[in-house]
Amino acid sequence: MEKSNIIPLLRNHQQSAAFLLLCAALMTAPAVFAQDFWKPGKYSVGFYKPWNTPLPHSWKVDVTYPKGNSGSFPLIFMFNGMECQASWYKDIVDHVASWGYVIVQYTTGFFYPLGEGEREEVEYLTPLLRWLEKEASVNGNVWWHKLAGKIDFSRKAVMGHSRGGKLASLHYANSTNNFTTAVLFDPVDCSLVAQGDKHPSAIAALAGVNAACDVIHPAPHGTSTLSAAIIGAGITGGVCNPLENNAHAFFRTLSTESLYIKVKEAGHMTFAQPPKPASQTSCSPYTIYNRMCGSCRCSKITSQEVISEARTMAVAWLESKLRPSQDTTAHLARYKEHLMTLTVKGVETVHWPFEGVSAGSLLGADVEVSAGAAAVV
Repeated sequence: MEKSNIIPLLRNHQQSAAFLLLCAALMTAPAVFAQDFWKPGKYSVGFYKPWNTPLPHSWKVDVTYPKGNSGSFPLIFMFNGMECQASWYKDIVDHVASWGYVIVQYTTGFFYPLGEGEREEVEYLTPLLRWLEKEASVNGNVWWHKLAGKIDFSRKAVMGHSRGGKLASLHYANSTNNFTTAVLFDPVDCSLVAQGDKHPSAIAALAGVNAACDVIHPAPHGTSTLSAAIIGAGITGGVCNPLENNAHAFFRTLSTESLYIKVKEAGHMTFAQPPKPASQTSCSPYTIYNRMCGSCRCSKITSQEVISEARTMAVAWLESKLRPSQDTTAHLARYKEHLMTLTVKGVETVHWPFEGVSAGSLLGADVEVSAGAAAVV
């Protein structure tokens, strides 16, 4: 065979071999998008209602945790909205826990938030944290302690809705317990019914300023160095999420590394949902609050869809901050694509902070959306 005929033949064999190697790699490699943030995680979840916590007034504590013996998991404190129950956030909490997080909630007395305020309440978290450390200790622990060996106290974050978003922000701004980040669901700072020294401003605290809620429309306190994930309602104002004290006000104060999503037709109470229909009678607290602060009936997006997006955002943000990896980056690209499909339902990505992660970037599509750009105008 002539030399001129051999060279093309060798090239063909080399290309065929490379193609076969590529096919083999694709067949054996795990699927990059096997677990999107909006899908349940790989853990089934358990529930624990301890009775011996250090919290006052017999406040109930709820702990949701991943089952199994897979090591320790990051710890998340989730704070309820004003006069709301921990169970109203079950869909969010269960979903996040299924991704490998231990989530602790507590429910205060009905009148406590207005009577005593956040300045007193924030003092109760450190004793609760010390109690959890003892409860999760492996040394000398008995077999029926649900949390033994399950909590990684070096990785902690806070979440909260409404007033709970304020509490989460106050704890995040205070370096005492070293929280890594925060996830805020339509947070509210200084409402009409929470004024005076008992109610410190969380927006001010995030900017490093100690100020009370003495006025409804406080002056800007500057920009924080802290970042967070925020999902806010597009329906704002009144006593529910007043202007200058709502999600957008938190976003303006937080650093430019924050994620901000707005659901245009969502109301303040759209982010909560009691698990039982009996809790939604015409005179129940949830029904009354939802009438005052819920979505309009003409909304193109349901409460369940809003809650789904809230919990998806929570997982995306927590994974990016507490478990950063190449795989997390891949999931973030998919999450960006997912958000873009929701623009028809009025879900606006106001600020996307993940530099270099864009929709379609891992699929070969040219759908680049720069960091900070809105998915819909």
